[in-house]
Amino acid sequence: MSIFVETATSWGRRVVAGILSYAKEHGPWHIQIEPTGPSDEPVIPSGWRGDGVIARVATRSFAQQLEALGVPVVNVSSIKIPGVDHPRVTTNADAVCRMAVDHFTVRGLRHFAYVGNLGQSYIKSQYEAFVAALRARGLECGACCDSGGGEGMAAWLRTLPKPSGVLCWGPRIGRLVIDACLAEGIAVPHDVAVLGADYDELQSEASHPPQSGVRMASEQIGLIAAALLDSRMAGRLLERDHWEISAGGVVAKASSDALAVDDAQMASVMRYVQAKFREPIDMPDILRAVPMSRRSLERKFRQTFGMSVIDRIRQIRVNEARLLLSATNDPITSIAEKCGFASYNYMGRIFQADTGMTPRDYRAQFRARRF
Repeated sequence: MSIFVETATSWGRRVVAGILSYAKEHGPWHIQIEPTGPSDEPVIPSGWRGDGVIARVATRSFAQQLEALGVPVVNVSSIKIPGVDHPRVTTNADAVCRMAVDHFTVRGLRHFAYVGNLGQSYIKSQYEAFVAALRARGLECGACCDSGGGEGMAAWLRTLPKPSGVLCWGPRIGRLVIDACLAEGIAVPHDVAVLGADYDELQSEASHPPQSGVRMASEQIGLIAAALLDSRMAGRLLERDHWEISAGGVVAKASSDALAVDDAQMASVMRYVQAKFREPIDMPDILRAVPMSRRSLERKFRQTFGMSVIDRIRQIRVNEARLLLSATNDPITSIAEKCGFASYNYMGRIFQADTGMTPRDYRAQFRARRF
């Protein structure tokens, strides 16, 4: 079989890694990888002979090339092309944007913007999901900027109300925003908090400050795509034609580490729980760190951040559990301890209430399986 997925981006490389992980467990498969960039038009090699294809089908001309092969195809592109109906595995944009809005609003941000090329249908879909997630909270996305960078982006950044939370299509665009802010003397994250709608460790650490991002489940897209292709090549029918995979959680770095609140005590409480969530903290611990009456703390925290202190601690712990469940093989009991939950059973109850899934079922999404 062949893989036609861009290998010039971290997203594409992780998709390919997921495919290879499935093949290692359920193969052997002889796999041909055709390296491409995100803007390259893939070309089927002359004389190609294979049993199936996993591809990012981004253009009608490439779709026609694949159709002519007469073999099963699984599509990992979010681009919708009328008449192209291969089974498709994509990221759930709504889940990504809800995580982004949670990440911004709990930091007290009330102004928001988006950067991405809305001329691309799949980027426009993510922007619309971000707008919908904000409106569900009674908030608005006040501005949008193309991803070209340069003076146009700098001028746009100068017009943003400060502070603002800016969601970027991907880590490369997030880097452009951070660089433009630095050039303009705009403080990141205190004036502009930057979050990528994907996370790339290299891009993050190369930025100054390091860039936050939503960890898309790219490896899982590859795993599911490989399992679907395996079923198609074996002649089995699929239960549906579109699989949407949730994100793994937010990897918080310095580019979005803002607290847009005027109350110094509430900022201190928030920073305390963010730093200590792995420990068995409770209200007396917080009150010793930030002396005030318990009633006043609880009332002011809810007014400032829209949730209770305990709910915020749980939210941080569940996000950390998402990341560890999706990206590691650590025992779930160990993950519960690392995330500050009192027990595995307690984590299970809180995690299921927040995500609708048990930790075990959530992890199962990110493992190789057959359909």
